[in-house]
Amino acid sequence: MAAKKLTQRLDALRNDLLGAQQALTASPHRGIALVLTGVPAAGRSEVAHALLKWLDPKRISTHAATPAEECDRRRPPLWRHWQELPAQGRLAIFFGGWYDEYVPMASEHGGKKALKHRARVVERIRRFETMLRADGMCLIKVHLAIDVRTQRKRLKKLRGDKTTRWRVSGQDLWLADHHARVARHFRQLQAATGTPVPWNVVDGRDDDRRLLSVGTLLLQAYIEAATPPAAVVKPSESAQGSAAKAATATARGAHTRSTAAAGKRSEAQAAMPSLDEAVYEREKEKWQGRLALLTRKKKFAGRAVVLAFEGMDAAGKGGAIQRLTQALDVRQYEVVPVSAPTQEEKLYPYLWRFWKHVPALGRFGIFDRSWYGRVLVERVRGFAAPADWRRAYEEINEFELELAESRALVMKFWLAVSPAEQLRRFEARDQDPLKRFKVDPEDWINRKYFQDYALAAREMLDRTHTRHAPWTVVDADDKYRARLAVLQGVCQGVEEALSS
Repeated sequence: MAAKKLTQRLDALRNDLLGAQQALTASPHRGIALVLTGVPAAGRSEVAHALLKWLDPKRISTHAATPAEECDRRRPPLWRHWQELPAQGRLAIFFGGWYDEYVPMASEHGGKKALKHRARVVERIRRFETMLRADGMCLIKVHLAIDVRTQRKRLKKLRGDKTTRWRVSGQDLWLADHHARVARHFRQLQAATGTPVPWNVVDGRDDDRRLLSVGTLLLQAYIEAATPPAAVVKPSESAQGSAAKAATATARGAHTRSTAAAGKRSEAQAAMPSLDEAVYEREKEKWQGRLALLTRKKKFAGRAVVLAFEGMDAAGKGGAIQRLTQALDVRQYEVVPVSAPTQEEKLYPYLWRFWKHVPALGRFGIFDRSWYGRVLVERVRGFAAPADWRRAYEEINEFELELAESRALVMKFWLAVSPAEQLRRFEARDQDPLKRFKVDPEDWINRKYFQDYALAAREMLDRTHTRHAPWTVVDADDKYRARLAVLQGVCQGVEEALSS
């Protein structure tokens, strides 16, 4: 391609990209993530600098591949990338991004442990990108490739200039010395992670052609991101009614019986009389004291605790959480009350608002309602498309597995309350001026879908009860027994975690 013609194409591309960026700003339906990988001196920085010069930088963020900070190492490996994802209408450029963990593996020997870890990293990446695409993210993966002669020439030039010498690290030199091995490593990586998001391998030898190739891919992404997604069609009332008829148990039975995976609650426990308040107070103090001592053990600094509370309205989630936090140092925990997503939260993938609150090691993250809203209220009320809530089970299981692998104890409590007891609590709260805020019109509407929620909850328990993130079903009609059951369950879970 003649130099003049290439310059004309670059000028036209720049104009088209700027127009596409403005169109996306006016119609921000999706975000764009551009992941740039490549061998040292392949031209990633040059591409990014050119794009920032061409476009409005206020709508772009860049994220360099740097060693994980202390706060990053105390959370799941993907945590820092979760925080960096672009909102709808914005572009984020990642230098290496979530592939950064994989690159050093080029120097590893192929032992069983290394191969197993490598396979887990690849699977984590594939699931992460599948979720991003399903949530509407426009994801472009570009690998810049150059031959060994070009690479050595560029590195020599960079090292020979005092102003650019800092750009060449020891790892860069090692990767350059093992060019063939690293190139083979990247080919294996691309083959393993080429679905659902394909790789684009770009020749990095010529600056202008390299920019033309990457810019063209980005233009396609901008056009896609500005295209309105298909509208979510809410299920009709008749469809919701059919779902209710599909429930084979009464509402009471649905909420006092756990799934086979979670274990069955004994009939003897269901028939127990209400717990005496004095007995409750003694038991509560015992378990709170036990929990307080556990969290002050030295080994606790190496674990995190993630607690998710779900259940019907007025099941007692807030009361159970309050009795837990009374035993904890206020610096040790965060209680995250979850309601409908805000306008800002809607600009990101569904799990983003929960990723933000993943606790560091040595801390509790307590969720009053959680990521399970997608397969409960959003499913039942038609706020999420069927395809979205159906894929959520697998995404949630993966999320919880990542938490567990990063030394988080994940425990989930379903507080089961009967329709009659729920109604009694609703009416009592309505009559109490200090508790009126606890019941709003939406709670009364949700009550009409009690059986639908019961059906959704049973499927949720079946499909997300795992060894690393188990469900505990608690009979919540007796609030005293329910609170003690939660305290006891958390204590036992922490004890087991600290002994492992």
